[in-house]
Amino acid sequence: MIPIEIVSTLSLLYIGLLYAVAYFADRRHEAGRSIVANSFVYSLSLAVIYTSWTFYGSVGRAATSGIEFLTDSLGITLMAFCWWFLLRKMVRVSKEQNVRSIADFISSRYGKSPLLGAVVTIIVIAAFPPYIALQLKAVAHTFDLLTKPPHIAGGLNNLIPALPPFVDTAFIVTLFLALFGVLFGARHLDVSERHEGLVAAIALQSVVKLVAFVTVGLFVTYGLFDGFSDIFSRFIARFPDRTDLFLLGTPHVPHSLWLSRVLMIMISFMFLPRMFHVMVIENADEGHIKDAMWHLPTYAFLLALFVLPVALGGIILSGGDTAMADFFVIHLPLESGHPWLALLAFIGGFSASAGMVIVESVVLSTMILDHLALPVILKLRVEASDMSKVLLNIKRAGIIAIVFFGYLYYRFISESYALINTGVVTFIAVAQFAPSVIGGLFWKRANRRGALTGILLGFVVWFYTLLIPLFINSGWLPDDLLDNGPFGLGFLRPQELFGLSGLDMISHALFWTLFFNLGAFVAFSLLSDPDDSGTEQAVKFVDVFEVRDESVTRKRMSKSFAVVEFVDLMTKFIGQDQAHAAIARFLKHKQIDEKGSLSEYELPILKRYTEKVLAGSVGAASAGIIVDSYLAARGSELEDVFDIFGTVSLSRTASREQLGVLYEAARLVAT
Repeated sequence: MIPIEIVSTLSLLYIGLLYAVAYFADRRHEAGRSIVANSFVYSLSLAVIYTSWTFYGSVGRAATSGIEFLTDSLGITLMAFCWWFLLRKMVRVSKEQNVRSIADFISSRYGKSPLLGAVVTIIVIAAFPPYIALQLKAVAHTFDLLTKPPHIAGGLNNLIPALPPFVDTAFIVTLFLALFGVLFGARHLDVSERHEGLVAAIALQSVVKLVAFVTVGLFVTYGLFDGFSDIFSRFIARFPDRTDLFLLGTPHVPHSLWLSRVLMIMISFMFLPRMFHVMVIENADEGHIKDAMWHLPTYAFLLALFVLPVALGGIILSGGDTAMADFFVIHLPLESGHPWLALLAFIGGFSASAGMVIVESVVLSTMILDHLALPVILKLRVEASDMSKVLLNIKRAGIIAIVFFGYLYYRFISESYALINTGVVTFIAVAQFAPSVIGGLFWKRANRRGALTGILLGFVVWFYTLLIPLFINSGWLPDDLLDNGPFGLGFLRPQELFGLSGLDMISHALFWTLFFNLGAFVAFSLLSDPDDSGTEQAVKFVDVFEVRDESVTRKRMSKSFAVVEFVDLMTKFIGQDQAHAAIARFLKHKQIDEKGSLSEYELPILKRYTEKVLAGSVGAASAGIIVDSYLAARGSELEDVFDIFGTVSLSRTASREQLGVLYEAARLVAT
């Protein structure tokens, strides 16, 4: 047992160190001397994929399912081999389209559809409480494990006895993670939406959790035992009936589970909101992807190297009991009289959990701001001379709400599932974005109806085959639904849908969600024609590497605008200081100031630049609508190409939700 004051103080000091590193990186970036613009930092930031699900849960999986834990590393490694043609294309598209989230990416590809962006955001909000709850559960349990004997209830509650009953360790952890999420990712609106300080902090966390896990692994392997061979030989001699842990295709881990887990990781981890952010948005150089293709698999190998020895060592020393397997990394050093090593392991696990919660909450709050809050603001016609303060406060509130939503899930549902099962729920939900993203990058025929229908059907099946059983196991729904199906319809049993039996939970859910998703995506894309904006975006995404002759589609504006009018528009959404700084960068090599005017052929360039600046605060889809509305309200059009409202109101296949948002945006920005 370690005094609670020591664990609490060390945890706070560690978070303070992360914040100091982030602050230093931001200052260096502002001075033009970035410390994160290199492939090693980029690769380390990608290791944010390894949360407590891996740090603790992989040992638990190895203790109960053997080498099945390798599916995570295998899936990531196989997908890394595809990065040069897949990830590089995503990065190039995102830079050209000013994308800043996975929802923004999908929305932009399919005609900048506000509805599609909102649907993706809502699905993410529904899917991520289990994953955030997993991190809170890991931190709270390991904190209590370090600071109290098993027979004493408490944790952080013991530090301040007067706290109300609901304020447990997890609540305090939630409070601090929400606070630091705001400090790390919402101190100000960043018009580039790149957070170099956050990336630096993530990279440091990745180093800490790797060092911590490898140190514990070395201690168990060579401190408690005499090496790898000693652990394996002693385990086989003592538990000869459990040698199936080293085999594939056993009743506990059938081949279908292996294949499903590898496939799930491959198609999911790139589309996790935080992974999309660090892999795509924070990418400073496409060349870094080449190095990351072997850096991240190497990191995965080092992290996986000692998983099985720690798991087997824990089983041997606990007499075959795997009840504490998820926390062997903490339990073994603590029980062997090495509390400071246990404390190092706790900091490593805390890094894994905190990194995920902070980055995910920041990214999810951005999606909420862009695709849910901003359309409502436009609909309600909120009047403000400086919208940046309103948007920033919404983002801060979003971070806090997301983290506490995860806490509520932890309190009321997650106790019925092990660490690894909780993570699976989120991964399969995120897999529903894969057909629309990958198909949208390589298939011009893919359209908004196909993407929207596929994602919605996949989400409904995910909810039915995974969340419904979870609610039943938590006592929220009757067991009869799981055994007999709704209304006694056996073919609708959530875990044996349409009579498909004999599959594990993961294989079953992954098969049916992707079956309906991919089928609807292809069918509706083939049966319906894309609208004008969808066709234009399809070309920009699929042919992003092709050199286009911009002179062929040269545009001019029918009405002259002063530069200051664009400054006024930007000021509404990013604040006066950033607006003036942005326009100064644009006019740097021109012989006019803000009060001057540009030629009718230069104004479209300023228009695109204004969209790019605004995209850093409101997303690419919303930025385009706002700027188009602003110009349309003043009677301007891009001659020889299309009328600003024409692509929406005159096309037979026009997007009604886009027209509605466009109309309300015009009312706001024209004031």
